[in-house]
Amino acid sequence: MTQLVIAIVCCVPAIGLAEADKPLAGKLQSLVDTLSNKTSGRVGLAVCDLSTGRQIAAIDADKLMTPASCQKILTSAVALERLGSNYQFTTSVYIRGRDIIVVGDFDPILGDPFLAAQSGESVYQQLDLWAASAAEALGGEGCNDLLLVSPGAGETGRCPDWPASQHRRWYSAPVAGLNFHNNCFDVTFKIDNGLAVPLVMPESRYITIDNQIKVGSRHVWSLLPDQSEAEVVLTGSINQAAPSPLSVAVDDPAMLLGRVFADRLARAGVGVGRSVRIVSPDQVDLTSAKLISQTRNPLPVIMTRANKKSLNLAAEAMFLRAGDGSWPGSAAIVTGVLKKNYGLDRAEFEVRDGGGLSKKNRVTASAMCRLLEKLSPRRIFVDSLPVSGVDGTMRTRLTSAGYRGRVLAKTGSLANVSTLAGYVLDSDGKPAMAFAIFVNDIPSGKKWQAKSFLNAVCRLLVDRAD
Repeated sequence: MTQLVIAIVCCVPAIGLAEADKPLAGKLQSLVDTLSNKTSGRVGLAVCDLSTGRQIAAIDADKLMTPASCQKILTSAVALERLGSNYQFTTSVYIRGRDIIVVGDFDPILGDPFLAAQSGESVYQQLDLWAASAAEALGGEGCNDLLLVSPGAGETGRCPDWPASQHRRWYSAPVAGLNFHNNCFDVTFKIDNGLAVPLVMPESRYITIDNQIKVGSRHVWSLLPDQSEAEVVLTGSINQAAPSPLSVAVDDPAMLLGRVFADRLARAGVGVGRSVRIVSPDQVDLTSAKLISQTRNPLPVIMTRANKKSLNLAAEAMFLRAGDGSWPGSAAIVTGVLKKNYGLDRAEFEVRDGGGLSKKNRVTASAMCRLLEKLSPRRIFVDSLPVSGVDGTMRTRLTSAGYRGRVLAKTGSLANVSTLAGYVLDSDGKPAMAFAIFVNDIPSGKKWQAKSFLNAVCRLLVDRAD
């Protein structure tokens, strides 16, 4: 009954604000007016006091807006309900005769380069463990076929709403039951005796690199993998060494994992005698197969990877795994959970994907704020958010004394969209307020003003919490 009362209170219009909150509301309105006058951007804003459930401020809070990566908050909420906080994304490796079978479960962080660097491990560590188990199980002999069982999200592994022109970007990487290395090739360059020398990661003897890059006056190049990820063609030119990796999305994540795993098997003395190929779950009989290795990655780790650094792949894996594995089916399931379990009204949101890349996602600031209120006791979710001035996508924002570490928030950015939603902490480090701020229709050259506006709002809220 208490939760119902809170939800209703958070929906009351701004005219119902307490006298003590009107000065803050006035300052927020002034910031919104200034931004709108300078940029013509539209703002939806909602703020709730978590201790009382009282609305502190609301400006166009019931208008449907594009949330960008704040969509990951909705996805996280549904993953907690559908999968549970103890859920583990499990990848299993079997031996059947002399075939090796890898069965996926949408784990998005196998070979994740960021997590590997964070822990001081190789991106190949799990694959090497699988290879060692296979070598032992096969007694030093080679295998026949390497079979990849990878339930997917359709033919492309990408939501139909995602812009085709961005499919090679890391944030547009496809999603499958088997994923590896963020489903991207990472490319760095050095110049040796006037020649462009690329390093493409991950490496595999079963992936051929066709380097057509020249050294020239321009730094414009492209990477194009073939449909089976067996060959990578690099074309264009570079004008300087590039030691920092640039990530380029692949088209077939399962085959990327398969070709890299085949190489790790060869290093362990297990040659693949026949083929590396993808098979559907109904084509594989595991009755006589022997489980030789498993990799388990818990939901909190996946959620943190999705939210701290805004990895779309991790969010989409949660979305599809909590759903039915398809975009439309998962969207319908997510919609149902948000209505039934979190009390959101169907008119307040529209779900298309899990990470927020689709511009057809819609949510009101009021609905997002209420959802954040209901998520505030879930430490798994709260701890997954970036911390102002400390980590993730908030590391360089609100870094000054008094604001550093006081805002936990998911950032969002698309063309003409800048968003922020999360919590303001009190002086004891506990969530005191939930907020959602969506800026839409911002001219591309003025997005910095939207970001400054979002930061300014957060400073006002932190000052109020004190």
